[in-house]
Amino acid sequence: MQVAAVFFAVLALSATAPVQGREPSLEELEMEHRLDQASRIFEKHDLSIEQMSADFNYRCLRAIGDSAFCECLVKKRPYILRFEQYVGISSRTKAELDYDTLSDNGKKIVDEVILVRDECIAR
Repeated sequence: MQVAAVFFAVLALSATAPVQGREPSLEELEMEHRLDQASRIFEKHDLSIEQMSADFNYRCLRAIGDSAFCECLVKKRPYILRFEQYVGISSRTKAELDYDTLSDNGKKIVDEVILVRDECIAR
C-alpha cells in the first residue's frame, strides 16, 4: 500500500492549500473536490499503472492535443500522478506550491514533474 500513501501525499501536495489567514478561493475548493473524487475513484477501482497511464494520456490529449508531448509525459512522469495532479504541480511555481514546507517525498515529486515537463517540452 506504499503506492496509495504516495498517491495521497501527491493529492495533498497538488491541492492548492489556502494561504494562512484567508478563505480558500472557489478554484481552490473545486480543485480540492476534484482531487477528493480522484482519490475515491483510485481507492474504489485500485487502478493499475497501465490504466492510470491510459487515462493520463487520454486526458492529456483532450487538453493539449499533442500526442508526442503526451506520450513523453506518460512515459516519464511519476507513475502515480493523474493528469490533473500533473497540471496542478507543473503550472505553479515552487513558491506557489509552498515547496520549502513540503516533505522530502513531496519535494522529490515536484522536482521530478518540473524535470519531466521541461524534457518533454524540449523534445
